[in-house]
Amino acid sequence: MKTFVAFLRAFSRSYTYDVRRNSYLWLGVFWGLLVPFFTITYDASLMAPEGRGTLEVMRAHPIYLVLVGHPILLGILFGAMGTVRADLEFENGRLIKTLEDLAMTDPLTGLYNRRYISEALKNMLESARRNRHPLSVILIDLNGFKAVNDQYGHPRGDRVLCDAATALRSALRQSDVLGRHGGDEFILLDPADRSSATRLLERAVEAVGVGTGLSLSAGIGCWPEDGETPDEIIAAADRALGASKRKSHESRTLPRVRVFGDPGDPTQRGA
Repeated sequence: MKTFVAFLRAFSRSYTYDVRRNSYLWLGVFWGLLVPFFTITYDASLMAPEGRGTLEVMRAHPIYLVLVGHPILLGILFGAMGTVRADLEFENGRLIKTLEDLAMTDPLTGLYNRRYISEALKNMLESARRNRHPLSVILIDLNGFKAVNDQYGHPRGDRVLCDAATALRSALRQSDVLGRHGGDEFILLDPADRSSATRLLERAVEAVGVGTGLSLSAGIGCWPEDGETPDEIIAAADRALGASKRKSHESRTLPRVRVFGDPGDPTQRGA
């Protein structure tokens, strides 16, 4: 039934398929229309008695009209089939694109996922070695995120993660690659040296503070001084992140948590 409905829908907009991609189909359609028409009319003209026209002969022998109309109907059918095929290819392309997006993006934040970041880091590291330019990996952790989940629930925590992702994106340059490393951790690949990565991190801290009310702990690992492989560079960044988190904990400065949409206070509330 679905196939029949698809064909009916296709008949309403026949011959809209891309001619360039299916020239064989359209050559067949026009060949099927023109050749029978000329051969049948020529045959009818040979059979026409003197004084009678070809159309009169064809009216006298309805089989000629059927033979002429038959390829026309086939042409319409082939055009509809082409349209159905176009719809299927478009839908398949959309599904493939969706699957590709799911394979490389985090469904909550829309950032690249860990798998994609891992491949991107390998490629960027190979490029850094080949061109002899630096590469930095920044691990970022949201301070006070657990308090958001505990006090306001996981839906609010998800909202904060999305807001943090949006804020981090706003601080990036075109060459930077941002992903979600897991939980409330983000990872940022920056094809630059440590000083440039530090300036980028400062912009990220400011953007996240404005967007969520949270502060950040972060660690930077650089090639070539901190390691030669992706795992070594990430491990260096992770050690630096751990030191940053300990320092933040020792300072006992709890960040303010911006909470959106709370009854009675639609802007923010202290955590």
